[in-house]
Amino acid sequence: MAELVTSRFTTTGMHCPSCAMLIQMSVGELDGVQSVVADNVTGLTEVTYDAEKVSADAVVGEIVKAGYGAELLG
Repeated sequence: MAELVTSRFTTTGMHCPSCAMLIQMSVGELDGVQSVVADNVTGLTEVTYDAEKVSADAVVGEIVKAGYGAELLG
């Protein structure tokens, strides 16, 4: 059975709801991602994913690729 993990990431550079939507769309396309909620007000992105298919580093990489800063919250 898939091991679903929910991680939170600090996300910098989001200024409006469109920024959050772009992150949600980009990260949501990764294989194994179940849900993505990015909040431009708090600067947090919460991602639920299958740890066997995608890693937290891959999520960070996708957020950075979309033009924003990201770091896994410890």
